[in-house]
Amino acid sequence: MTTHNPESTSLLPAALDEKALLDLGLTSADIGKIQETSRALQDITPGNLHGYGREAAGKTSSFSTQLLDKVRNADLDNSGEKLGEVVRIARSLNLDSFGERSKLPILGPLIDKLKATRDDLVQKYSSTNSQIDQLMRDVGQTQATQQQRVREYDQMHGIVLEERHALGIHVAAGRVRIAELQQDLSALAGQDDPQSRIQRAELDTALRLLDKRVSDLQVLQHAADQTLPMIRLIQANAIQLIEKFSAVRDITIPMWRNQFAIQLSLADQRNAVDLANAIDDASNELMRKNADLVHATSVGTAKANQRSVIDIETLRHVHDKLIQTVEEVREIHREGMAKRQQIGGELAQMRDEVQKRMSQTASEAALLPG
Repeated sequence: MTTHNPESTSLLPAALDEKALLDLGLTSADIGKIQETSRALQDITPGNLHGYGREAAGKTSSFSTQLLDKVRNADLDNSGEKLGEVVRIARSLNLDSFGERSKLPILGPLIDKLKATRDDLVQKYSSTNSQIDQLMRDVGQTQATQQQRVREYDQMHGIVLEERHALGIHVAAGRVRIAELQQDLSALAGQDDPQSRIQRAELDTALRLLDKRVSDLQVLQHAADQTLPMIRLIQANAIQLIEKFSAVRDITIPMWRNQFAIQLSLADQRNAVDLANAIDDASNELMRKNADLVHATSVGTAKANQRSVIDIETLRHVHDKLIQTVEEVREIHREGMAKRQQIGGELAQMRDEVQKRMSQTASEAALLPG
């Protein structure tokens, strides 16, 4: 809290009162500086008045330009992108691919489980761990950049405060000088000589230029008043980002690593259980197949052992075929004998007929005259 000094108040110029000083962010302690600055306005030429207070607003502009260059050159790696990269890496981690099994019968799943060892899992996640390590370095660098920005915002806030105070000094000094010029102009009232007219013209011009310049400086001071909370707001955002990155580095990433370790351990246990089940399934299936094979072999052997060398059906078939063969051969012989007898009778008949015809022919030939 600023204390009020009555002795200092008595030194206030007539153009200013205590309330006017407070509105400009000044106190009675600044009266000496106001009077000193006002003396710089003794030169009321337009060139001097146009440049009045310019140096007071130059520090913030220069520092803002330097800060903007740093932000453009160093802060292109957006903090939000870093946080998004954290989420992307987390979502890319998936152990479901190790649940796929081969379609090979019996031993296929067993072979797959032998392949899905912990070394395979660790190798799969080694690249992810490298990404996380690189991300941690990037997060640390971004965090350091934001910490540097916080310090720069403090520096900028101080510069704006100094500028605001300097602008207040220049506005107050300008008002003091305006009051003095108005008094000088009033003193020339009623004087119509050429020199007085020239002086009044110079004073009118000076009052117009100085009033405009003081008004501009007051606008700049108001802009500085608005800039101060904006700087603090931006600084608070940077601090929140620093805190968020600290949480990511100190809490989130270590928690992920722990969860990855747990996930790998659970994957080992799951593989061990699946491997044991696969072995049991293979053993049971092998025993069932062996039992089926023993049954089929034993039954087949017993049947073969009890079977005759020549089946009765085979003997009956041979017997029937032999009888059929004998009967058919006998029938063929009988038919042959009958045909031969028939042929013999027919041959005897044809022989008799031929002899008869020859006898008739010889008798007829003997009766013919010689």
